[in-house]
Amino acid sequence: MTETRRVMLVTGSTDGIGRQTALELAQAGHHVIVHGRSRPKVDAALAWLRERAAGAEVDGVSFDLGSLASVRKGARELLERAPAIHVLINNAGVFCNERGLTGDGIELTFAVNHVGPFLLTHLLGPALQRGAPARVINLSSIAHTRGQIALDDLNLERGWSGYAAYAQSKLANVMHALSLAERWASQTLAAYSLHPGVVDTKLLREGFGPVRGVTVEQGARTSVMLAGSARVDAPSGSYFVDGVPAPVASAALDDDVRAALWAATARLAGLDA
Repeated sequence: MTETRRVMLVTGSTDGIGRQTALELAQAGHHVIVHGRSRPKVDAALAWLRERAAGAEVDGVSFDLGSLASVRKGARELLERAPAIHVLINNAGVFCNERGLTGDGIELTFAVNHVGPFLLTHLLGPALQRGAPARVINLSSIAHTRGQIALDDLNLERGWSGYAAYAQSKLANVMHALSLAERWASQTLAAYSLHPGVVDTKLLREGFGPVRGVTVEQGARTSVMLAGSARVDAPSGSYFVDGVPAPVASAALDDDVRAALWAATARLAGLDA
């Protein structure tokens, strides 16, 4: 990355880690696009950011990652407003305590945490190419090490639990970054995934109860480093914990499963594999 100021889209940035990431990147002088599911929450986040990053260039977009039609609409708006995007941080995520399906018939956790970001990344490909060298950063979790990709049952109709669904989606995030690294030349697009830590956020409380977590400032550090550093001294596809590369679960390294997951996700998203 040779430019000092870059355009960066942070999904799920109306609160928590995403909002803190957006703040620090805006304070560093980048043009930050805030994303949320509802326009009022986006507007509130923009006001919060402008109070703390005077003069920063920030704007927002609202669409639902759990709806393929909404993702497509949001991507069209982004391509019109930001012809070149230098960094896409797929930060948004959910932990569900009850099994549900989206209007597209996809299990909700898998839809929001993986299929929606997969589709968004694909649709923003032209803007990322124009922003080359660009980066895609997927927020995963150490929970990916407990995940399994149920290729014959991605909706987890059998044996669903909130944690199983979450862990599967976080493993898919790591595998998505690895697959992007295989499919894109790193000088055009580099992809990374990361574990932000056990962070005191709404997701932690909803998914894991009264667990003490680190601050959002600590949780945002790796995302900010990967997005804002002029150079990342690790290969595309790397997984980071506490700002340094770390091993991924062996399940993520299964080439056949990773290729099958890509094809299955593309079908779910209405794309050609």
